[in-house]
Amino acid sequence: MKAVVCTELGSPEKLEIQELELPKITKDQVLVNVEAAGINFPDALLVQGKYQILLDPPFIPGNEIAGIIKEVGDNVNLEIGTKIIGLPEKGGYAEEIILHKSAIIPINIDFPSEIAAGLPINYGTTYYALKRRANLMVGDKLLILGAAGGIGTASIQIGKALGAKIYAAVGSDLKEEYVKKLGADYVIRYDNEDLKERIKELTDNQGVDVVIDPVGGKYSEEAVRGTAWNGRYLVIGFANGAIPSIPLNLPLVKGISIVGVWWGRWFKTAPHEAMDDFGELLKLIQNKKLIIEPPSIYSMQDTSKALIDFLERRNLGKTVIKF
Repeated sequence: MKAVVCTELGSPEKLEIQELELPKITKDQVLVNVEAAGINFPDALLVQGKYQILLDPPFIPGNEIAGIIKEVGDNVNLEIGTKIIGLPEKGGYAEEIILHKSAIIPINIDFPSEIAAGLPINYGTTYYALKRRANLMVGDKLLILGAAGGIGTASIQIGKALGAKIYAAVGSDLKEEYVKKLGADYVIRYDNEDLKERIKELTDNQGVDVVIDPVGGKYSEEAVRGTAWNGRYLVIGFANGAIPSIPLNLPLVKGISIVGVWWGRWFKTAPHEAMDDFGELLKLIQNKKLIIEPPSIYSMQDTSKALIDFLERRNLGKTVIKF
């Protein structure tokens, strides 16, 4: 099988497509034909050696896939031909992958693989963030930084499904049109507007109740200053590349909770709760309360380009590799 391999840490341009052979599966594993694999910003950091988890090359990136079970171990109660979402720690950018039975979620055979592969990291993270970490309520004002990206897109859609008012912050005309199409109630152009002042203007000086921040950088402090009394500030990542320093007097005088969100860690520490939440997420989709925007699709040969587009923030919505 072919796989995208990181042979040395550095620019995604160094990734190689190699022909590899997988070992035999054990009794608790399945072999999966990968139909699509989700691409995430941490993947771009991982191949550069800049993620909080460091892997020594060679390794295959990718930690969310969708595909069809090709072979099952003796202890796996699933049939060959079952479509699944898979959650590997690595190895997703490949035509085939071996997964432990605890890392797979069966789905309907007609569920599009390119959409399924993009659900765990972006939509799983966002649902966990808004439901469990922010306790998002109907009518809450939700500010989303980087609103046209993968987490941003999921936040608009899930936030709307949970009854929030959406304040989408973006930095270009193209991204503004994109988030309007997704249903954002208000758009803030932080490329030509003062973020804090615009938040105050749109909320009658009350501020927003929840901020979801996958970006970091200079806009984080402005967003904290635009948060309402007893607001919740969700720290998800640092796509900007700079980790902000927030003056701690701000959470004190505003009563703000600054909350870290790491869905992958929570999935490992509370797998049953995580699976329950993922089931709720799938029901929202099946009941058409949550309409997933089609992802941007790249070929295996264009994996490096997809990761570079992430680093240069050219991506709109979710990105997947289709095999």
